[in-house]
Parts: sequence; structure tokens; C-alpha cells
Amino acid sequence: MNWQIKTIADRSSLSEIAFNSGDKVVCLIFKDKVSGDFGRVDLFDHEVEGFDFPGEILGCWSRLIKDLAEEKINAGDRLAFAEDFFMSLYQDERNSNQKETNALKHLLALMLERKRVLRSIRSSRMTEKTQHYLHVKQKKAFEVPVVEISSDLFLKIQGILGDIIL
Repeated sequence: MNWQIKTIADRSSLSEIAFNSGDKVVCLIFKDKVSGDFGRVDLFDHEVEGFDFPGEILGCWSRLIKDLAEEKINAGDRLAFAEDFFMSLYQDERNSNQKETNALKHLLALMLERKRVLRSIRSSRMTEKTQHYLHVKQKKAFEVPVVEISSDLFLKIQGILGDIIL
């Protein structure tokens, strides 16, 4: 599975102020309520409360900007971002964008299983539509929907995840 890597924006989506070394930035994924497309915004952590999202937030992760001249995301950072994003998808179960959220859960779980962050577990409750995973370090169980990812849905997701693709 090859996805395009979208790096973090160089400025805030809200204030248009450039990010600098040492800034804490929050990357949020949402589904636009008008177009139905996925969107991504990169904001200073203190701007999240004041941002008017054009849709429902699906998940997020945060990062600390390092030296901009040498800004390259290492594998450890990518793994941490993917893990944070996966966990954020389980914080608000009232999410109405179930199809897209389930697709994100499924894809991230597969990536995290490959990196041994999650471990697939068998259970008597396992169905064809749900896979149970255990977060190795936290010993927390997750029920991950097994969904068929259409090419259209995959293309929607592809461009927004960017710097967390493993």
C-alpha cells in the first residue's frame, strides 16, 4: 500500500502565521459537510478551540516542530503520530461519519499491527466484520471494523494523512 506523503503545512490554517521551531502543532482530519471530502488542517495547539471546522472532526495528532532547516519526520515520529491518530478515533464514538471513521480505523490498525504497536487477538466474539486488537504497551483492547476500502474512499484518505503514513 503506497500513499502519498503530505508534510505538515508551513503555516497555521487559521491565523496564517508561519510555524517555527519549538511550536506545538495539531493536525486535525475532518469530513467536509458540504463536499463530503476529507480535509486536513494544521493549527497551533492554542488555535484549535477557535477554529470553525467546515465539518465533523474524525481524529487528530499533535507534534512539536523541530529545527525547520532540518525538518524531516523520522520513523519513530510517524509511528507516534499514527498511534495518536488511531487512539483519537476511539475518543468520540458519537461520530456520524461511521463509514469514513471505520475505514480510517481499519487502515491505521493494519499499519500499526505491521509495526507491532497493535497485536491481533482472537476471541469468541470475533465476527467477519470486526477484528480485535490489543495495544501492546497499554494492554488496551480495540474492536476494529473490517471494511472494504473502495478506490474512491482510498483516494479521499490518501492525501490528508501525509506525515503519519508508515
